[in-house]
Amino acid sequence: MKDMLHDSHGLPLGHPDNPESQVKLKKTLRSVRWVVVIVIALMLLGLGTALFERWSFAEVLAKRAENNVVMHVLVVKPSMPDKSNPSMRLVLPGTLRGINEAQIHSRVTGYVKQWFKDLGDTAQKGETLALIDVPEINRQVEEATANFKLAKTVFDRWKRLRAQDAVSQQEMDEKTGLYRQSEAVLNRLKQLQSFGTVVAPFEGRITRRNINLGDLVNAGNVGNAQAMFSMARTDKLSVYIYLPQDRTSQVKVGDAVSVFQTNAPDKIIQGRIARTAGAIDINTRTLQVDVEIPNENNALMPGAYVEVAMQIAIGNSLIVPTNTLIFGAGGPYIAIVKDKIVEKKKVTLGVDFGNQVEIRSGLTPDDQIILNPMDSLVNGQTVVPQSPAPRAPSSRRGS
Repeated sequence: MKDMLHDSHGLPLGHPDNPESQVKLKKTLRSVRWVVVIVIALMLLGLGTALFERWSFAEVLAKRAENNVVMHVLVVKPSMPDKSNPSMRLVLPGTLRGINEAQIHSRVTGYVKQWFKDLGDTAQKGETLALIDVPEINRQVEEATANFKLAKTVFDRWKRLRAQDAVSQQEMDEKTGLYRQSEAVLNRLKQLQSFGTVVAPFEGRITRRNINLGDLVNAGNVGNAQAMFSMARTDKLSVYIYLPQDRTSQVKVGDAVSVFQTNAPDKIIQGRIARTAGAIDINTRTLQVDVEIPNENNALMPGAYVEVAMQIAIGNSLIVPTNTLIFGAGGPYIAIVKDKIVEKKKVTLGVDFGNQVEIRSGLTPDDQIILNPMDSLVNGQTVVPQSPAPRAPSSRRGS
């Protein structure tokens, strides 16, 4: 048993002086040293890699820091007006009217005896619309006729006597005056009596009938006169529009215009500017323009609300986006970039088309305009101009 617990020298196996224990201890220490060396090498490698990367990106970081200090701006150039662009037109509201319209009143006071035209009927010029019973005027005509016959008989008798020199010339002149006076009264009453027949003043359509049999109608200048009929000529229509003062130079008589209703914007009817008022209304500062529209098929009706679109003759003006404008105490400005230096230019505005606006003066076609300029921009500031990214094509069908 004692021989199993001791080695050949008689020492225990775990004793420090045992040779085998010293060999194992050296192997363990050698392994630990290698592990420490490897760990330190890996740490040095990682530190070196980090230092190398920081050194290699130092120049890039410096450039980025420099670029961050300088403002980057998006720039565009002004465009010339495109007549085919739907935005390059002026749209004004209006109400359709017949080329001829009339409210037909009675010229005499009486009772409606008969009417011949109803709502929607067409009438020719001079065609009878209604008959009015005028008993008072009829009695006056009978009385005037009797007076005229008597005056004529006296005139003829005195004329024969004057031929025989039986009466003086003064007496003959008095009888002649009475005769002429009675004749004039009779003619006036007969003409008034003829107004009992109401006729159409022009060819057109009855758009309103306000009478019935037996109604009492007053003369147009007596009491509360009411129109008997309303008529309109509908084969040709007109619409009055009111052009703002600053746009009067952009249209002229004879220009073609497009007329459409809001409920059918695709059905465009071509018209033309027939005439203008030739003077600015001092109350509204607008010019009244009369547009004539053919309507042979009666597609449009008088009284309908329409919109009139006119192409604007801008000439040599430039078009810029509205988000390039800067409004200051001195008026509107636009900031441009020249050799990376900001310059503010005072401009004169023209027609506002919504997303775009006309510039009448202050810009050249080669100017680089800053989009969405900041209020902090000042003259002489250094910026980096960039072009806006192109818009992606729309994926909607039919666009």
